[in-house]
Amino acid sequence: MYYSLSDLFWLFLLALGGWYLWAGMAAKEQVRRAATEHCRQMGVQLLDDTVALTRTRLKRDGRGQVRLQRSYEFEFTSTGEHRYSGIAVLHGQRITQIQLSPHHLA
Repeated sequence: MYYSLSDLFWLFLLALGGWYLWAGMAAKEQVRRAATEHCRQMGVQLLDDTVALTRTRLKRDGRGQVRLQRSYEFEFTSTGEHRYSGIAVLHGQRITQIQLSPHHLA
């Protein structure tokens, strides 16, 4: 059985799409756990126990290698009354930034 070049291209594209979805779910879970821990350390509560992907791009890391950088947003509360936003950035397999917006302390 022989495959044409276009068949191989579509198989490769399908495999690449599957990998992207699988890696994206793993990355989202990693960021969710890190955001939960960061919020706990800061004395605030992560709301809805979720993070949302806002941006994906290719960017060079400190060693000059091109890696996928994913940016996520999440919401937290310090008093239980107001919602505030935060961001988390995953560059390759490392979380490079978690930042909370200014908020009232309980």
